[in-house]
Amino acid sequence: MRYAKLLLIASIPIALLTGCGQQTAPTAQTPVAAVPAGQTISAPFETLQQLSDKYLKAGKPLLIEPQEVFQKTVAAMDPGYYLVDIRSDEHYANHHIPGAVHISYADAWRANKTEHLPRDKKIVVIDYSGHSSSQIAALWSLLGYDAVAMKHGMAGWSKNKDVIGGSPLPCEPKNLATVKDATMPTPHDFPALDTKAVNEADLIRKRAEAVAAKPVVIQADDLLTRVTAKSAFVLDIRNTTHYQAGHIAGAINVPQQNLLELDNLKKLPTNQQIVIVCYDGHASSQAARLLNQLGYDTLALRDGMSVWSGDANVIGAKAVACDVPERTTAKLNAPLNPGPSTAAT
Repeated sequence: MRYAKLLLIASIPIALLTGCGQQTAPTAQTPVAAVPAGQTISAPFETLQQLSDKYLKAGKPLLIEPQEVFQKTVAAMDPGYYLVDIRSDEHYANHHIPGAVHISYADAWRANKTEHLPRDKKIVVIDYSGHSSSQIAALWSLLGYDAVAMKHGMAGWSKNKDVIGGSPLPCEPKNLATVKDATMPTPHDFPALDTKAVNEADLIRKRAEAVAAKPVVIQADDLLTRVTAKSAFVLDIRNTTHYQAGHIAGAINVPQQNLLELDNLKKLPTNQQIVIVCYDGHASSQAARLLNQLGYDTLALRDGMSVWSGDANVIGAKAVACDVPERTTAKLNAPLNPGPSTAAT
């Protein structure tokens, strides 16, 4: 508890400063609705599916570029932004973006950790590579916050492993094989959820707690091994044009915005792990969180098709590259014992 207080105290000052940026603070988001007092949600899967589908169809921006974070929060000290670092205690203490507060990935579902988050600011979630922060941005957005993930996490802020607390961005794609023939899905049953919840926020938090310890990503080489052995169920959530230009062998295609529709959920197995593929790993991580909370077992391909292939027609974007400028960081001016790393990636 003492350390938790120190983390917060050391990080508050810049978040409270009034900056000179010209951007208007984001509009407060509407919190999720409650069911009538004394009742419980009778259909947890259907309720959470509807909330998640509505969120994806809203088309809310998932990412913010590191350069924008630097310009708005470090250079201009814009009060409309609020930074939250979800890495381990140790990595946060050693290097973090000035002004960032700390909530560990494993605790991001807890009401006592999030109840003081502002609803009138843009919350920027920061991790190691952008995958876990995309999950938490989705979770907090479902809870009514205006949350986005910083693209590539601290690996988009620096190339220094000590600053990142993990691996830097890959410098080049692996140029692994892709195919063009489409794979047709077969129908499956929906997962059975028996989560007891008194309102939608309670349901979201309980489902987030249930999946908080699940692995987040799979590396390209590991996925290749599984694809070669024909033991992987691959879900490609890129748009259909890029899927048709080239995709991982055996992958089915469901564009991200339509993923949570019931007809598309029927295409997903409940008895097999699903590997989700997007352009850079961020949207697939968001999708993995939403599907895991619904009862599926999913992982995201780390760095997406941008690390799998170097073909711009297939990727639909630039290939992965490690040309990251070095930006300033802060250090926690308080004693802190090294803690265990969380599931954040």
